[in-house]
Amino acid sequence: MEGQNMTKRLFFTKLAALFIPLALAFILPPLLVDPFNVFHRKAVRRNGVTPNENFIKTSYILDNKDKFDSFAFGSSRMGALHVENIEGYRTYNMNYSFGIPQEHLDNIRTFLQAGVKIRMILINIDEVCCAIDWKWHADDPMHRPYPADGDFLSFYSLYMKPEIVLQSLPIIMKNKQDDEAEWRRNFYETGWWAGYDLDTGFKPVNADDDPVDTDQQYYFYFDALNALKEIASLCEENGIKLIVFSSPLFSGQYRLSVRAGYLDFLERLASVTPYYNFSCINAITTDSSNYLDPSHYKAQVGDMILDRIFCEDKSAHKADMFGEYVNADNVGQVLAALREQLGMQP
Repeated sequence: MEGQNMTKRLFFTKLAALFIPLALAFILPPLLVDPFNVFHRKAVRRNGVTPNENFIKTSYILDNKDKFDSFAFGSSRMGALHVENIEGYRTYNMNYSFGIPQEHLDNIRTFLQAGVKIRMILINIDEVCCAIDWKWHADDPMHRPYPADGDFLSFYSLYMKPEIVLQSLPIIMKNKQDDEAEWRRNFYETGWWAGYDLDTGFKPVNADDDPVDTDQQYYFYFDALNALKEIASLCEENGIKLIVFSSPLFSGQYRLSVRAGYLDFLERLASVTPYYNFSCINAITTDSSNYLDPSHYKAQVGDMILDRIFCEDKSAHKADMFGEYVNADNVGQVLAALREQLGMQP
């Protein structure tokens, strides 16, 4: 009997000696390489791969519930908005790549359920939020939302797949970005990614060049509108000041979006919540020096947005329609003026 037990122990010892190295070979690379920084959320690294900003930023706020009392939500279009300049509030920029209202709603609910005290919410909308089907984010490692349902096992299992590491390695190995410490500090302390000195040298042939040629239509704006309606109700229930504003798209991108139905979205939005509209044609949106690329405005334009929203004199920018305040009463007039700018029929 003792000999049999020794044989069994020897067998299991050999099996463990074989299994453990194999298990470590599969487990350690995703944990150590961690391209999207989900396992390094408290010390995010600048490795050349865009981190899962939704998950990391949401986790950061939940770990620091009293640090901020206001939050700005939007896609990467809002990455140059220096919300720390808003007086009277401690605001964090929650922008994340392809951020959409459905995800903002989940984030806000998660914050409130966790006891985060919120005084103000800013929501930046654009054609992205009405063009993205939120379901595709579930299996995308860069965009997978924070697991509001608490299913962290399912969430982390996506990032344990070896192919995610293999696909990211070429990018990580070529990464030569410096100033990681400053970048990390901005990531956690402010949330924006575009500083005042960032300039990509974006120079289109002319102001109305379209970045792409497509007949794309936006099919998902009803989801976005429903989510924005729920956000408005949630803010009202909890005494939270809600400010919604549209992104000042570069004129070529704006014209492309209008062809795909963006003005229809803006018209419907007014029945859900009032908003400041920065999507228009004027001296700002036709000047490429104000942009990093057709989709992203510079920090200096971000300051113009904040100045328009928070200034006392609401008529200061009315002549160029930059930041026009839109509600259910004046939306018809505003949309008619926007169509006139574009040479469209009212």
